[in-house]
Amino acid sequence: MACIKLNLNVDVNSCLSGLWASLRLGRPKSGIQKLEKKMERLRGKRDDIKNQIDEAEREGKFPTNEVNQWLQKVEELEGKVADINQDFQSMSCFNCNCFNQTGGTRSQTQEARDQVPIGESSNCWSIVRRVAKKIIEANELMSRADALDPIATNGIPKPIVSLPILYRSPVGIGSYVKDIVDYIDGGKGNIIGIYGMGGVGKTTILKSIQHHYLLKHVIFDRVICVVASKDGQLKKLHMDIAKNLGLQTLQENDNEQTCGDKLFSYLKNKKCLLFLDDIWEHVDLQLLGMAHSATEQGQQQQHQQQQQCKVVVFTTRSQTVCAQMEAQKKIKVKCLDKKQAWKLFEENSERNVLSSNAGIKFVAQELAKECAGLPLALITVARAMLGKKSQNVWNHALYQIRDKHEWATISPLEDSVVMYNAFKLSYDSLNDSLRECLLCCALWPEDHDIHIFEELIPCWIGCDIIHKSYIINEAFNEGCSYLEALMDASLLEYSSRPQDYYEAQHVKMHDVIRDMSLVMLKKNARKWIVKVGIGLSHLPRQEEWQETERASFMDNEITSLHDHGASTFSKLSMLNLHCNHLSEIPPTFFTNMPLLTYLNLSLNLGIKELPKEISSLTELQYLNLSETSITRLPIEFGCLSKLEYLLLRDTKLEMVPNGAISNLSMLKWLDIREIYPESEWWWDELVHFKGCHYLSLGITIKPSDLERLKMFPYNIKVWNLTVRGLGSSKFPEYNLSTLRWKYEISNYLEGLEISDVPGDKLMMLADLNWTSDFNQLKTLSFRTLEQLEKIWFTQGGFEFGFHNLRDIYICGCNKLKDVSWVLQLPHLSLLDIKNCDEIEELISNVGNSGSTSSIKMLSLNGMRNLHSISHQPLCFPCLQYIRVLYCRRLKKLPFEINMLKEIEGEKEWWNNLDWDDKRHKDSLIPYFR
Repeated sequence: MACIKLNLNVDVNSCLSGLWASLRLGRPKSGIQKLEKKMERLRGKRDDIKNQIDEAEREGKFPTNEVNQWLQKVEELEGKVADINQDFQSMSCFNCNCFNQTGGTRSQTQEARDQVPIGESSNCWSIVRRVAKKIIEANELMSRADALDPIATNGIPKPIVSLPILYRSPVGIGSYVKDIVDYIDGGKGNIIGIYGMGGVGKTTILKSIQHHYLLKHVIFDRVICVVASKDGQLKKLHMDIAKNLGLQTLQENDNEQTCGDKLFSYLKNKKCLLFLDDIWEHVDLQLLGMAHSATEQGQQQQHQQQQQCKVVVFTTRSQTVCAQMEAQKKIKVKCLDKKQAWKLFEENSERNVLSSNAGIKFVAQELAKECAGLPLALITVARAMLGKKSQNVWNHALYQIRDKHEWATISPLEDSVVMYNAFKLSYDSLNDSLRECLLCCALWPEDHDIHIFEELIPCWIGCDIIHKSYIINEAFNEGCSYLEALMDASLLEYSSRPQDYYEAQHVKMHDVIRDMSLVMLKKNARKWIVKVGIGLSHLPRQEEWQETERASFMDNEITSLHDHGASTFSKLSMLNLHCNHLSEIPPTFFTNMPLLTYLNLSLNLGIKELPKEISSLTELQYLNLSETSITRLPIEFGCLSKLEYLLLRDTKLEMVPNGAISNLSMLKWLDIREIYPESEWWWDELVHFKGCHYLSLGITIKPSDLERLKMFPYNIKVWNLTVRGLGSSKFPEYNLSTLRWKYEISNYLEGLEISDVPGDKLMMLADLNWTSDFNQLKTLSFRTLEQLEKIWFTQGGFEFGFHNLRDIYICGCNKLKDVSWVLQLPHLSLLDIKNCDEIEELISNVGNSGSTSSIKMLSLNGMRNLHSISHQPLCFPCLQYIRVLYCRRLKKLPFEINMLKEIEGEKEWWNNLDWDDKRHKDSLIPYFR
């Protein structure tokens, strides 16, 4: 039995001084008063330092890390002091004589204590101890403040500069943007409401104003943009604003008032511009931290013509909401006029088709008129007609969009008729599978960023929309083709996620398209129930969804399923409970769902086990238990004879009975990545797998387990593999650089990651010499390989493999010198390199491959010694996005930037960048976030 030795260093003097301070404070009230005086001095010091920071930032300097840490400590202390005050005020004995007062005798003190209930006296003592500790912390912070020198430096800044290329204002919104900007700059009011029907362009206007003020960042200290949505909660807005600000003090268990107080405390002395998109009801701006402090109000009275301290711009579909929000300026966004409408339609059409046939152009103009100037309808219809070259097809489309009879049976909202008919035209142009894919997207909350590979395509697979495939690779490829078709039709769009936009792995559905999809579900008499992201604490009553076929309750706060333990759902085929607060599943919950084929319980961290009654789900084909705390599977799990897809990623699974997985004869996809059990259940289950199909496997293993993969049955295909060194007690004798991968493994892999192998054990990886083909590999990652110096390839470079490699991630490989080999990859799209300290020149040798690359997205982060991409000219004709963070020595980009859509980097890097042609820099419009 191993012994654990604890080395405890106890500072006795500190303990005694803290205790003595507690005793000297006496009554809680006097201690709190003393603490408040300390905090008052500390806040004054904090405000002085913030003023110095503001002055330094105007000079292009940035606060040091030490200063930022000090400010964060003060903010944390303020929150703890507020908690003490709240606890003290809630005590029933805050006026009692719990402690000895000046002039009191010992007997009097004891008599007072005897009159106080034990629990209350204990609470008082607890308050005193907490106050004493906070006084010590306040004193320490005050003493540290005097040593904060310098306050700001020219070092690496925190704010990121995002540089969109040749930003063009969309059709018809320029006048709105100018009007609102002039109003804000003139200081005439601080609440502006933009209203209009769905799809008219309100969000586009909001984004354009945001671009303007991100460019003119000196006007506001903070520019914040969040989406509210129809079912949005105040708490979600709090967390989104905090995330936007990089504020980490808000906690999930904080109530609305506490969140509002923390935001106010952070923002009270800052000039802030808040964009609230798509609100449906009154939002309390004070609870969003946007109230004016007394200091700000005084400043505003003295400087009426100056910029407002707090400005809110929001969008809504309702003029009534504008009144409820007390907007000083209300702007109604109208539909485009005929000239603007035709211009937008043309921009989204195939102009060669329109110009080649006068008849088609005439019908196209009529279609544009039928869209009544609604931008979203114009774009949707134009995109739906792409590829249509027959005038008969165009004539039929015109007939469809003019048919308003169908709408009368669905909704009385006249202003939605145009959008519905436009949507219906696009919807009818899809095949059955694409229609089903589109409708499934409505199962996510409004404005939700849907991860393509972890959420969307797995849902399509699990719902049996994607055609039956024996290999998961083919299913994902089919899913990607469906996604591309929906994107081309403008029915889905890439999410705007500045922090990781270059990855382009999230999509979203416009709220109007989502509304139309839900209408379509009702029209087709689909029995779906969608209650997502609305803060539900319990499932709806049984009678509300007893006849439902698909049910989605994701992103709620459901804690229990016990009320539905005896409910019967005879038609339910899909149940999605992703991201709730479930801790257990009642044994009878699954017994009355005879047709259930899809079940998603992922991201319910409280679930530790499944009831044995799960075996009653005899039709179940898809089960997602990822990111739960499940530790074991019941032996009855092996009775799920039709289960095809089992996702157990990032769980705590330690015990699997023999046969619970190996007996799942229909299983096609098993994901057990990020599982580190002490037992090796996965080995016993997989080596005895009795499946009758190919099993696509995602797995995380130790380096010593690589050879064991060769012993799997022929029908197990390792699809996604992570080789991770942490937790390995012994490393193999063989050299990974000469390891001959089994053909069935290397030629089936789509994702490979090698990571976290300790430096003193990794000399064997110094020259990673690939000897297998890896024809299907799409993603390759090297993470925290501290001794990796070189990567090279045999068999004539990439002539025999790596034809599908798209994404490369390299992080924490501190001895890696160069990545010239990436030029040999014919289809590389993303190159992401982070924290590789020894790389001075990214590509030092172009070799025989030439200097042309297919890279579309390049990200360089934390490369402190990087001074050059290449000393030779490079041709990156496909390059669209560049991100450069914390690479202060990099002064030049050795390629043309004509194709670029966006650059991200720090302001200092951008200003010091050396350009061969100054016109390139002048063509860019930088903005800050």
